[in-house]
Amino acid sequence: MLPMLLHAQFTGTTAKGGNLTVIVTDGTYSNKNSPLRPPGGKFKDPIRSLGMVDAIQAGAFIDRPDYGLEGFLLIFCVNESIGGMQGTHVANGETFKGVYRLIRQKMKANEEVPPGMTLYRLEGTVFFLGIS
Repeated sequence: MLPMLLHAQFTGTTAKGGNLTVIVTDGTYSNKNSPLRPPGGKFKDPIRSLGMVDAIQAGAFIDRPDYGLEGFLLIFCVNESIGGMQGTHVANGETFKGVYRLIRQKMKANEEVPPGMTLYRLEGTVFFLGIS
């Protein structure tokens, strides 16, 4: 997993014609002078816009997983729980409670969810922690 140190807040919904608002910081706080990271390896998943909030979830975890399926993002969803239990994530000295999830954005609205995976909808405060 490569740490991306991104934080975003999602509001609204696109399902009923609403707007999706995304606030992202790359960890530099001033959002300037981020280091240039040239692409490495061969990418197999097309780049899609963040306008679609529906995602396919490979798994949800209380503890941060070490490995994931290729093409999935590791995110931490603040204030969510699994069976009433929550994990913790520390960012900028502040501890947040929530759930770790491996997700990827749906390629199109009517894309089938693969067997063993579930549908997930991004909302609330989310930390993007890495990609596999």
